[in-house]
Amino acid sequence: MSGVLRRGSLSFDLNKGRGTSEANLYGGYRETKPAPGTPEISVIALDFRRYSDDLKKVVAAPAPSAAGEPPQDPTRHNPPTDLSQDVDSDVISNFLGHYTRWSFLWTFLLCLFQLPTTFHLFMFVFQLTRGEASPMLQPRLPRDVEEMDQLQTTLLERLFGQMRRWQAQWCCLLSIFQAICTFHIFIYVFQTAPKDFWCAQPANLQQMNLSEWRNLSQTADGCLLLDVDYTQLILEDGKLTNWPANASDLGYRQCQDFEFSDNEALTLVQEFELVCGRDILSLVETCFLVGAAAGAVLSGWISDRFGRRHTLMAFVTIQSVFGGILAFSTSVAMFMSLRVIIGFASMTVTVVSFVLVVELVSGKWRTIIGILNILPVAITYVLASGLAYLIRDWRILQLVISWPWLIMLSIWFWLPESPRWLLAQGRLDELCGLIERAAKTNGTSGTLPHNYRKTLEAAVPRAVQPQPEANSEEVMGASGSPSAAQLDTHRSGHVNPLLVVFGAKYWRTTCLTLIIWLTLIIIYFGLTLHLSNLGGNIYINNAVAGTIEAVSICTSILVVLKAGIRRSLIGYMLLPGICCLATNLATSQTGVIALATIAKCLIGANNAIIPTYTAMQYPTMVRNFGVGMGNLASGIGLILVPFLWHLERIDALLPLNVMGVCGLIGAIAICLMKDVN
Repeated sequence: MSGVLRRGSLSFDLNKGRGTSEANLYGGYRETKPAPGTPEISVIALDFRRYSDDLKKVVAAPAPSAAGEPPQDPTRHNPPTDLSQDVDSDVISNFLGHYTRWSFLWTFLLCLFQLPTTFHLFMFVFQLTRGEASPMLQPRLPRDVEEMDQLQTTLLERLFGQMRRWQAQWCCLLSIFQAICTFHIFIYVFQTAPKDFWCAQPANLQQMNLSEWRNLSQTADGCLLLDVDYTQLILEDGKLTNWPANASDLGYRQCQDFEFSDNEALTLVQEFELVCGRDILSLVETCFLVGAAAGAVLSGWISDRFGRRHTLMAFVTIQSVFGGILAFSTSVAMFMSLRVIIGFASMTVTVVSFVLVVELVSGKWRTIIGILNILPVAITYVLASGLAYLIRDWRILQLVISWPWLIMLSIWFWLPESPRWLLAQGRLDELCGLIERAAKTNGTSGTLPHNYRKTLEAAVPRAVQPQPEANSEEVMGASGSPSAAQLDTHRSGHVNPLLVVFGAKYWRTTCLTLIIWLTLIIIYFGLTLHLSNLGGNIYINNAVAGTIEAVSICTSILVVLKAGIRRSLIGYMLLPGICCLATNLATSQTGVIALATIAKCLIGANNAIIPTYTAMQYPTMVRNFGVGMGNLASGIGLILVPFLWHLERIDALLPLNVMGVCGLIGAIAICLMKDVN
């Protein structure tokens, strides 16, 4: 490469404006001598553009044209090959060109280097949430939780065993709490059983035939009465006199008093006359379900804070006491208020008793005991049907299912706390005492290691381990602010369960769990609480359905052990959905009831399995909260169930079709869940 070293000048000639185009192109550099008096700076320039002859390409001379034709411009159709003549070019362009494949390749690759820098700059936005670090800044949190849970499970399994005499007796006793809750949830079906009603007969027409009275004086729905002065009517020898001739032209008025069929059974509907314009049964039922939804959310936090044992027994007391008070309700408002409290207590007892049972056993017995813990629910359907048939007064029935269960408070002192909860809380004294009692019952006291307490101490989470005392200089810095050690202790406190279940590792599981529980409860309680809407005898239908459901739950244990828990759940969710949709093909009401009963029994098995499956998805420290999230979705489903059956006003089978679609959605959600052992 060669160049010409030249001496020139930078001209600042103000008289000639901005100079020639050549002067502008070369930054004011000119070879000509400036006019006298013009300021001038001498420079030495290395000019590669005009004076590097060896970099120029030789351009072929244009071919001679025909006579009389002007010469053709060689650059008319072809671009110039001498890039040194391009004002945007430099010396390198003569070798590389302006834009070639080689240039494009390296330009693209170099652009990729912008991506890592942008990630590091921008990802910080998502790593902070309102002053505290999100789970993304703590990548080992979920893994540490699982590792600690696995360690605790292994140690407790060696000390207690998977399933022995001590666990068996307490699991059987704890399953009774499921029956207590089911009575309070299910007995409402009989307390508000539908009854035929009509406008009450006046005192002077009591001897009139009931069918004749209803056809003559009121509308078919029994809500409106013909606007006639009935005190002027006279009934003689079965014949009505003084009946106005223009009665058909008279209007109707709202009935003030009603009479009901089957006076032997006193229901809530009959006592408070919840018919026609006062038909608020859906709202009354929703009050209980709102309380149940709140209990599903808060029960996890309460039991994690105060322990499974005290939470369970405290809310059993609340449930029984307020259940008895409910029998003395003097108004619908009082009834609804007490049902909210009972709903909260019932759902809390259901969740906590189940979690306590699951945490007493390990291995495959978690699945078996978890399913058998729900078996009393189906048995209670049969018992409740029998009690409601024998006791027709809703107040006496409410007392029978409430106050006798106060006897369960007698086991409060002996009821064991969850070993996993005690270990997670670092309460080793209580845990060691529990281990000794269990070993004595199981006859394994001689096989306990002598140093098992030391082993348990290694499994206690750092957050609850006792901290060594430090002097004031170590605890407080020179400026009086907390030291780094103190801040580290503060940060290593209890893990926020909400951050864990919706963290990077469990958010997908939690979202799918919400969908599964919601669809499950819509089908299960939609059929359980409203099977009477399909017709037939309410007592026989529920007793038969409960019996078949109990058999289905027992059979599901074999299915789960053979096919696996996840595949079983898919089948028990898909088949009920198909049965509900198949009611559209039924040719008689009996066929519809049969398909609905089959669907209820199959979804009942799913209802028995899903709590165990959900509990196995989460570690001990957030297990109760995870199951509570599922029950939150179930609470929402329970609130929707009463309004779901309002769709039968549009089409009688529309509620069943909605349940069928829910079954398909739930089956897909289970397919997306991870399998557990």
